[in-house]
Amino acid sequence: MDHKLEFPSYEKMHEKAVKLAHLIKEKNIKFDKMVVVSRGGFVPASVVAYTLGIQDVDIVSIQSYIHREAGKAIVHRAPKTDEVVLVIDDIVDKGGTAKALKEYMPNMHLAVIYAKPRGLPLADTYVEEITQETWPVFPWDEEDKANH
Repeated sequence: MDHKLEFPSYEKMHEKAVKLAHLIKEKNIKFDKMVVVSRGGFVPASVVAYTLGIQDVDIVSIQSYIHREAGKAIVHRAPKTDEVVLVIDDIVDKGGTAKALKEYMPNMHLAVIYAKPRGLPLADTYVEEITQETWPVFPWDEEDKANH
């Protein structure tokens, strides 16, 4: 599949993460906890946590990409809970990660920076919709940047 690459800067991503935090706050939902999707969600989740004053942050470890191609999501670590959980990730593509995590956290609220059309129905809060062919190369992803 051909990808249209975008290279957002750290500054742009920080702005988008702050915007994501404000969009979440506007929903006025009382979350029991916040969970960050490793590794893509680390940077946005940090900004969201600071902006919203969230101290208790857990991590889920899930693998769903191999060289920019979405594959079957493999959950390595995730809390199993019925609590209302705010889940932060960088992007929802085809929704494999979100669907897999819903099995562990059925009351999760997925908040992402970018949402692609196939994954959009699974995003409860998002900053920007992008095309299915668009691939953001995040400034913190040195491995992905090195390939371009």
